[in-house]
Amino acid sequence: MKRFVLPCTAAAMLLAVAGCSGSAGSARSPGRASYLANGKAEIAFIQWRTTRGGQVRGTLTANTIGGVPPSASVVVTSVPFTGTVHGTSVSLAFAHPLFLHGDATGRLTGSSLTLAVPDADGTSQRTTFTHASRSGYTRAAAALGSTAAHENLLAARAGSDPSANSRAQQRNAQLDLAALYQASSLAPQGKLAADVESFARDAAIARSRLAAEKQNASGDNHYCAATATVVGDSRGVSGAVLAVTGASESLTADLTAIRMDIHTADADLRRLSRAGLPAPASAPALIATADTSMAQAIASANSSIDQVNAIDNQARLLADRMATGKCSGPGQAPLTAPVPHVK
Repeated sequence: MKRFVLPCTAAAMLLAVAGCSGSAGSARSPGRASYLANGKAEIAFIQWRTTRGGQVRGTLTANTIGGVPPSASVVVTSVPFTGTVHGTSVSLAFAHPLFLHGDATGRLTGSSLTLAVPDADGTSQRTTFTHASRSGYTRAAAALGSTAAHENLLAARAGSDPSANSRAQQRNAQLDLAALYQASSLAPQGKLAADVESFARDAAIARSRLAAEKQNASGDNHYCAATATVVGDSRGVSGAVLAVTGASESLTADLTAIRMDIHTADADLRRLSRAGLPAPASAPALIATADTSMAQAIASANSSIDQVNAIDNQARLLADRMATGKCSGPGQAPLTAPVPHVK
């Protein structure tokens, strides 16, 4: 299945798409609906209540097997959303970004709900849910927990090699892969997701400051009061630029740590290969997912950086045009250097 937040592997967070099978049980009641997507390593449960004018409020709950056996566990993540349902058309806006996007659109067909979520590359991935009751979700969650426990048991048995050194090497590889998974997750509340969200917040602040500056610039400039206000707004945009610079430094540090984790995981796999020991089956997918997550985070951050740099330029030009002649007193703050792209 293809995940909303991260592609690939059962170790990634949140929900998957394609090839999902629904759970039996009706969830129809006036103003309420609930749907389930059920996969081998994750399940996702959507429930909402319809209000006036087709408005909906609800929650997406995802249960995912995370980590590496024999230390795998089921992670439960809930994301609230609002949206609209008009006829068979569905549009949802999530409180936390799914796959670095906050929106999803879909269609109701009979007892099925199909959602399309934009990927970072502009394409869309689809998830199919079917009507299910809360008890259906509970049964699916219990089955997923049993799957995780069984995988842990099999991994523990496979690791019972009489050689203590072999067990230590395999255990180290599992721990290092688990650390890589945690560091590179784009799930809500994850470190990498928080880095990306900080860029979006700072860009929103810059846009708000620029809008206020334009509004103030259109007012009466009696005694150059508007100029002073506009220059202040422009300096507020410059403050957002400095905040983005800090966010860029934080993301760069986290990316460096992830790259070191990948290097460590690669070294573990080489040691296992030289010793003739089996590597964790999920290792290649986990490493590939970490690379993909970094690429997505970098693309999203650089998009916000471009927006903030452009906003700062507009704000400065507008303030400079007003701070002339008798109204040159307020002046301008020192030029803020554009924020470079994250690499």
